[in-house]
Amino acid sequence: MTFFSNLGDEMILPQDVLIQSKETQNVQNAINATIGMAMQNGKVMKINSLEKIIKNLNITDYLPYSPTPGEITLRDLWHKKILSENPNVNPNYLSTPIITTGITQVLDLTANLFTQKKDAILLPDLFWQNYEQIFTVKLNNKLYKYQQFDNNNNYNLKSFEETLTNIKENKITIILNFPNNPTGYTPSTLEFKKLTDIINDFLKNNLNKKIVIICDDAYFGLFFEDKHKNSTLNSIEKLVDNKNCLIIKADGATKELYAWGFRIGFITYYTKDNNLRDMLLKKTQGYLRSTISSSSTIAQQAIKQLMVNENYLKEKSLNDKTIESRYKILKEEIIKEELAKYVTILPFNSGYFFTIKLPKEIDAEEFRLKLLHEHKFGVYAMDKEHIRIAFSCLEESHIILLIKKIKICIVEMSR
Repeated sequence: MTFFSNLGDEMILPQDVLIQSKETQNVQNAINATIGMAMQNGKVMKINSLEKIIKNLNITDYLPYSPTPGEITLRDLWHKKILSENPNVNPNYLSTPIITTGITQVLDLTANLFTQKKDAILLPDLFWQNYEQIFTVKLNNKLYKYQQFDNNNNYNLKSFEETLTNIKENKITIILNFPNNPTGYTPSTLEFKKLTDIINDFLKNNLNKKIVIICDDAYFGLFFEDKHKNSTLNSIEKLVDNKNCLIIKADGATKELYAWGFRIGFITYYTKDNNLRDMLLKKTQGYLRSTISSSSTIAQQAIKQLMVNENYLKEKSLNDKTIESRYKILKEEIIKEELAKYVTILPFNSGYFFTIKLPKEIDAEEFRLKLLHEHKFGVYAMDKEHIRIAFSCLEESHIILLIKKIKICIVEMSR
């Protein structure tokens, strides 16, 4: 007999990026390119106005409980923000956002409210590990994976379509995470159109099936190439015309507003059905009441005051441009060092990360440890062949050095 439930027996602490990041911190003078934050001059990147707001918060503003769905002014501000950034979206179909404890809770909430055993989840072959922990370990969804990039390193719409078509379950969750973690890819305007058409055709040809689409917009706004500056919700919004499709936007202040530790996320529903929308908001509040009760008041008050501050968009833009500058330096160095001759560089154009696929004879964990202990760079070994690098963590000088070190490491391990 065990104290654990069936779920307790299955639950593990993944040996993922958090473990590898801690290893990096324990190596003297190592530069950490493992974790999804933005750094500058050895400290977390910040919006200066937010620091001032926190110092001046009144005790009566932040000690009381917040309402279960969150502070209404902040919810309204975020609602306006979504509409301004997604001009194709019909405001009559968009719910008021509900505040959660980070985007991770949005995913846990949607998994619990909308999925169960014998349902399916569709993901790319490279994805954030927590998706599997939430949807398959906790909720027993069957996981289907499509090949994100084909053999020519193009976004693989054919694999997406084939995998979706072959799913037998009647309820399917599709997570569209762009900019993508771990690859840093956002589809082009044309690719998004084709992706939307594939899903739309499937919905119309399978009226007995229901699809829940989660737009995981954790890295929203960090788009660095003109043809790939595309919001997922804005690109797929026509799917709202299908009664057997529910669209959910998951986003937050965590990365968009450089406030990782605040753990402020938002869940927003997009549906034509007014009754369903009302029911979704009530059930979401019910789930939150039974789990966290409400999110942090001090974090909500600070973000609310930030969003009405006249300087915040300018300050945020400066941070965004710093990350974009690092992206451009990274692209230049990859070309300069001819890195593509040594590894497969998966397409990237947005977000915090890029991913490389190592030659078959090199094990990713062995590569990571060699790069860490001999060359003083910490990166994330995702599996046996893929390495994820967070360029958001790196100064431009470190990016230049890292690409050289990766190349040296590959050459040394290939002898």
